[in-house]
This record gives sequence, C-alpha cells and structure tokens, in this order.
Amino acid sequence: MARADGSPPQKLTAKPGDWQALREELHGLLTTKAALVVVVADCWVRYFLMELPDEIVSLDDSFLLLNARFENLYGQPAAEWTIQADWHKGEPMLACALPRNLLQALEAYALRSLQPQLVVMWRQQCASLPPTGAWCFVRDGVSTLLYWQEGVLRLVRQLRCADVDALLSLELLRLGAPLPTERFWSGDARPLHWLPREVAA
Repeated sequence: MARADGSPPQKLTAKPGDWQALREELHGLLTTKAALVVVVADCWVRYFLMELPDEIVSLDDSFLLLNARFENLYGQPAAEWTIQADWHKGEPMLACALPRNLLQALEAYALRSLQPQLVVMWRQQCASLPPTGAWCFVRDGVSTLLYWQEGVLRLVRQLRCADVDALLSLELLRLGAPLPTERFWSGDARPLHWLPREVAA
C-alpha cells in the first residue's frame, strides 16, 4: 500500500484476512486525511467473466445478474462482497469481487486508487501483448489464468496447485479455440514451454 503523495509503500503487520486488525493498524499509522493507493493481492479477489444479454438494459438489472453470477460460481453471499465490472455489451466483460470488510477497513481514508493486482498488471501490459495468447500469473499460492483472442478477454480462472496446461486445453476445447502459440508465465515454477514475463511486485 502506498500513499498518493509518493511516499514509499507501507509494509503492514496485520495478519492477512484480519480486516479488523488492518483497520486498527492503519488507524495508528495514518491520519484520516491520508490519500492511499491500494493494490489488492489476487488471493483476496474473485474474478469471473460475464456477458450481458441483450434484454438487460438497466444498471440495476445488470447488478442483479452480476451478483447472481457470482453466487452461482463461488457459493457465497454477494452481500459480503463488493462486485464491480468493466461494463460493456457485445463481448465478455471482466468482473471482480473484493471482500466488503476490506473496503470497510479503508473507508476512513481518501482512496486515490483501489485495484486488484490482476487489473493493474493487465492495464500496464495489455498493449504490448500479442492479439491472441494466454498468461498465467502466479503469486501467493494462487494461479490466475487468462486467455484472450483478437484482443478480447475470453477466459479468466483462479486455481491452486492445478495443472494449468490441462485446464487451458479443456477451456479452449469448450470455447472452440486453438491453443495459442504465445503463452506467458509470471511467477515461480514456470513450465519450459511458457515464456517468462516480468511484472512489477
């Protein structure tokens, strides 16, 4: 977590996932006027893709569908999460959910930016990626697998200790898409047939 005034990132000691302890630690470190830039580790974020049907025209209905999709995928009440999406029609859109308790721990501060790690990474590097490809991003014991085709994100999956190659092959078979020639890997235990790609910590 960094302050928006350019101060170095602050290393916190609160146990990961203990949002009340995080709130208390921040209270001891910062004034309520502090402006923060927060990047949330992907192990605390839930991602999924969703396409809006043509008959969904209102934002309220879109959020209802978004919440229902989340609950169907993750089996957790949407009320415990804050869910947002890259709203557009005609192609899959990326949605992400953050624990509501995490956001409540930060509500006393001026958030200049709050983004999941994957979103930060994708925005930084998507312009330099090929039109079609796959990328596995490994951090904190979680692998996040992306596949895009002609610049459109078609697949996002989060997994722990799974066979990424088998998952990618299975999902591409479902999508009726060929295995991309360019596959990138960021993090530990890179398979030899995946290309290394460095990302900021």
